[in-house]
Amino acid sequence: MMTIVKMIKNLESELLRRPVHWLILLSFLLNLPAVFFSRGYGMHDDHFGPIEQPWSIINNPDIWHSRTTPHAHSIFYPLLHFFLFKILYSLGINDPQHVMLIVRFLHSIYSILTVVFLFKILELFFERKIAFRVSVLFPLLWFMPFLSVRNLIEMVCIPPMAIGYYFLLRNKKIVKDLVLASLFFALAFAFRYQTFIITGTIFLVLLFKKEFWYGFVFGLAFMFFALIIQGSVDIFAWGYPFASFIEYVSYNLSHSEDYTSGPFYRYLLLFLGVFTFPLSIYIIYYFVKDVGKHIFIVLPVIVFFVFHSVFPNKQERFILPIVPFVFAFGLANFLTYYQNKVIFKTKKGFYNFIWVMFWIINLPLFFIFSLNYGKKTRCESLYFLSKQTDVKGIFQITGKIGSFKPPEFYLNKYGTPIFPIPSVDSLGKFTSLPNIPNYAIIYGDEELDSLKMSVERILKRKLIHIKTVEPSLADWILYKLNPKYNKNQIANIYKIE
Repeated sequence: MMTIVKMIKNLESELLRRPVHWLILLSFLLNLPAVFFSRGYGMHDDHFGPIEQPWSIINNPDIWHSRTTPHAHSIFYPLLHFFLFKILYSLGINDPQHVMLIVRFLHSIYSILTVVFLFKILELFFERKIAFRVSVLFPLLWFMPFLSVRNLIEMVCIPPMAIGYYFLLRNKKIVKDLVLASLFFALAFAFRYQTFIITGTIFLVLLFKKEFWYGFVFGLAFMFFALIIQGSVDIFAWGYPFASFIEYVSYNLSHSEDYTSGPFYRYLLLFLGVFTFPLSIYIIYYFVKDVGKHIFIVLPVIVFFVFHSVFPNKQERFILPIVPFVFAFGLANFLTYYQNKVIFKTKKGFYNFIWVMFWIINLPLFFIFSLNYGKKTRCESLYFLSKQTDVKGIFQITGKIGSFKPPEFYLNKYGTPIFPIPSVDSLGKFTSLPNIPNYAIIYGDEELDSLKMSVERILKRKLIHIKTVEPSLADWILYKLNPKYNKNQIANIYKIE
């Protein structure tokens, strides 16, 4: 046992010679399985905004030319995908799965910036050894590879925030660093408007500490870069700066109750779960314990956390921008207290138990989610039909699981109608269409036979089964755990004769 410990310490000493290089390599390798296997999407907003929207505009420019009121979301991130898709299509890369493989790869590379700059930030406050250990552990968190390749603006805004924080904390009394910090915080704002809460709190902390000149430089530079990045995009799209931001604020104030809500402690429970219990308790406690030492990190994160905790619309993804900072600073502070023998002096066994539980919980989830094909039945069914040359239209029959928006990007046949049919009885109105759809996707398991018979009776057509698409393991588990809110079931594809 002592020999193994000594070998690990020797390895760590070697890695610490070039920590950034090893962190880049490790993060790249840990994300790679998710790049190839974590296909599909996790939730509505990491597909239909950044992927479906630019794809639709490329295929039908009239969508762009006929725009009226500003969208309540920044088009900055979808615009980047628009240019990427145009480049890929010009190179002859048109297959949806191939396009998304490239998208996931680019996002995985981009996410490495978070790991690198977390290490650089931690090294400003903690021993290099502790900063490195925490930074190594971060991409090993069970949800990180899965989320790192997703098209979630809540994840995409994190790297520029981490870079901005590094320049701010490295030496906020150097104007150049303050300006660079403002630039990256403005970029984060262009991806996710709520990061303004963090930037604004940093500005107020500077004022509270009576560092008025630095606060002035930081605030003015941020507004300048926000105008250049987000303002110019909105001028181009809607005719005046910050049009989408104004619309976003207005929409959320008037529609906050329309979405998922929950108790004020919802995000606290989320942190307790995602960081794995009981380690999560110590991460949260030691994150807030020394707020004075790390006030530029801790206080803005707390304000961000409190805002989302009291705001009625509570979705898990909303809290993602602060997850790396809570984890990194909470764990680094915890490890520092342990190393200095301030805690667990007589409870070494319990300390080891905390880490045993972490790995028992974290590792299985890490592999499941890294290899998970999100919304597989929805994506793979349409992708299969994208290879068929005779598709005139598709009935999407969902039965008791309710309707959902089809990811038409994977069908890759713009203009081919997909008719959502939550109730089979509504099929009757389609029988008089001049070009009735010639394919049907029926979602269901135990009600499959009755749905198929009802469709054949109403359409007076024969359904020929051609393929069954099974849900991914994670989708199946989530459905079984909570069938009320998770709609992923078996998809059966039929040719309508």
